[in-house]
Amino acid sequence: MFARNCWYVAAQSSELSQAPLARTLLGEPVVLYRTQAGAAVALEDRCCHKRAPLHRGSVVGEMIRCGYHGFEFDSAGICVRIPGLDTIPDNARVCSYPVVERHRYIWIWMGDRSAADPALVPDFHTNDDAAWAYTGARLAVAADYMLVIENLLDLSHVGFIHANTIGSDDTSASIAWESTSDAVRGVRAAHDIETPPHNRRQGFGPRCDQQKIMTFLPCSHVTIDITTTERVPAGASQTAKGMHIMLLNSVTPETASSCHYFWSSTRDFAIDDPVVTEFFQSMTVRAFDEDRVMIEAQQRIIDRNPAAPTVTVLGDLGGVQARRRVAQRLLTETDAR
Repeated sequence: MFARNCWYVAAQSSELSQAPLARTLLGEPVVLYRTQAGAAVALEDRCCHKRAPLHRGSVVGEMIRCGYHGFEFDSAGICVRIPGLDTIPDNARVCSYPVVERHRYIWIWMGDRSAADPALVPDFHTNDDAAWAYTGARLAVAADYMLVIENLLDLSHVGFIHANTIGSDDTSASIAWESTSDAVRGVRAAHDIETPPHNRRQGFGPRCDQQKIMTFLPCSHVTIDITTTERVPAGASQTAKGMHIMLLNSVTPETASSCHYFWSSTRDFAIDDPVVTEFFQSMTVRAFDEDRVMIEAQQRIIDRNPAAPTVTVLGDLGGVQARRRVAQRLLTETDAR
């Protein structure tokens, strides 16, 4: 159902502590926690004894203790203690998953352990680069994760769903797509459009140029590089305002019809201004909640008749190619079994 040989975001770094965190990822129950030493751990959230959820237990030093009968497991998922027993069965273990903590996220690999190369973690460095300001959150979405991916790649919806937040009518924008073995990339360029509401609130004039570069990184990540430049009337003395934002999005499947949407908004201006940071936090939360409402409604309609016909236009090309990339990953993994 899901490609497994790739890095997914399991949690924000700030979510992890020594209190076990339960999360369903790729249809599997996972427990995440930090050991006393601070290391991030991800295990199957299902004790091998009576299948009790380990997140109902507690972290004891470097181990997690099942809350039902006290079995203790190390970070590799091996049972190291059973209260009242001197001998531990060889099969007393649970599945452990490779994790990497990077760019404010806990990344998990749920496929072939031997292929879990940390170098393959996407470059989300603006999340924790001192030259950029960060804000972000996790959004639960009751829909197939690929619907969120398609939404992020087809930004023709922005002028409609987000008319009062981040959008303006840029249906005249040009769009060009290119696809490689590693990514799908689209460039959406709009000239002399009405300035989006949030840019107006930042002091921009009524018209602007805007370029958005959308990049899909299989199997579940989309970056959006947005440059907005104020249009200054000919002969005017003021310098045109400019704004550069990087939106980093990682959408991790929960089930076939639900997902965890991790988003961040990063900027390379006013990086030490908490008022600007709060503005982008609240504005982005509002905008992405507008997306969530529509995508969840879309999922409900799809569930009624998954075979209903659809029409594909140029703006959909990124989503179409993204789905092909994921399908190819699934096929490759199936053939390798």
